[in-house]
Amino acid sequence: MISLTFGSMTVSERFGLYIREQGLCQPHERVLLAVSGGKDSVMMTYLFAEAGYAIGIAHCNFRLRGGDSDADEALVRALAESLGAPFFANGFDTSAYAKVHRISVQMAARELRYRWLEAIRREQGYDHIAIAQHRNDHMETLLLNLVRGTGLAGLRGIQPKRGPIIRPLLFLRADEVQAFVSAHGLAYRDDASNFSTKYARNKIRLAVIPTLRELNPDIEQTMAANIDRFSDAYTVLGQHIDALRDTLFERRGVSNEWHVSLGALMALTPRRFLWYELFKPFGFSEAVLNDLERSISGTSGKQFHSTTHVIWLDRTALVLAPIANADPGMVAIEGIGQTVRWGGFRFESGYVADSVVDDVASIMQFDGDRIVFPLRIRSWQAGDVFRPLGMRGRKKLSDFFVSLKIPVYRKRRVPVVVNGNGDIIWVAPYRMDDRYKITDKTKKVFTLACF
Repeated sequence: MISLTFGSMTVSERFGLYIREQGLCQPHERVLLAVSGGKDSVMMTYLFAEAGYAIGIAHCNFRLRGGDSDADEALVRALAESLGAPFFANGFDTSAYAKVHRISVQMAARELRYRWLEAIRREQGYDHIAIAQHRNDHMETLLLNLVRGTGLAGLRGIQPKRGPIIRPLLFLRADEVQAFVSAHGLAYRDDASNFSTKYARNKIRLAVIPTLRELNPDIEQTMAANIDRFSDAYTVLGQHIDALRDTLFERRGVSNEWHVSLGALMALTPRRFLWYELFKPFGFSEAVLNDLERSISGTSGKQFHSTTHVIWLDRTALVLAPIANADPGMVAIEGIGQTVRWGGFRFESGYVADSVVDDVASIMQFDGDRIVFPLRIRSWQAGDVFRPLGMRGRKKLSDFFVSLKIPVYRKRRVPVVVNGNGDIIWVAPYRMDDRYKITDKTKKVFTLACF
């Protein structure tokens, strides 16, 4: 294949250089190419084949354009056959998927595409998935992010590599792609929807960028340089945020739990920006963090949620933990000798002949005749009461926690052991119920250890 020359290097040479500079893939690795049949993906296919990579070709038929969609698939299949490359194709009812999931057709196509490509990559043992996005796509993404509203991450445009996904054409402009396929007579198909201003990205491509080009004829190069600067600035910021997070977020004994001083958080400037960056890895939105800021002087115990984590507002600190830590649910002890886990605790049960009281907080001894299986281990629930050892009257667990100075955010991670008859017999490892203590009439001793 004769390569078209731009400047002092051919496109093929620039392609290889970009892959090496960005660390996208190694010559011995297998690459699955996402090929739509458009000029970009067809060009990418020829470049990979020319470079000698072991490639597979994958095509998504979204069935949105009738016969045109089938013609796209036929072209890509023929391309794979001409190169002797494995070919994978899948048809999707994209419109139905979008309707069921209440998302746009474009978003549906994206979800279906990436999910299927990753499945093929894993099943067939490919190292990477290559997507044929070029420098103009890079610029369009940045502008689209700015219009829709973005954090600093959105100013970086499209990343050359993210997990197994690589984008090896980001060094090329759209006009360079067109020149290459024209010079080499490569067969490709245009998607008519790319020329419709119905979609936001197309409006940017067809209306906004030409206007910007009137102001700056070299707008693609200028925006690419800006994106590089934004990316470098984001890297420096990320290093600062990581160091700040390491300083402010104090990991406590409970697994995956952090305490963050309210005073230190309130002293940060600019506060909202830094809060968003600090808590972004845990999935918290700006709206939730703004609500948190407004609640700082309120009652402790209030909770704020992301999809993965929860923040409890304590008197002097925020407590951050995975949602799974908030309430470990319920487990059952069906009989003697069983070991179960609840939250970060391990429970072991058994009978002993010795009725001498063992003064070890983590091992509790009960009158065995009063135990009814199955025992349940769960979190505190509103209205829970028991009779603490040494007391005649009942006490609410909420009041018991207050007396022990157990903070609100920890209440639901204290194991509550419930007898088969519904009585709470142990708030582990703090206090057992007085009704289940060993007496001189006890015939067998049931032990329950909590570690």
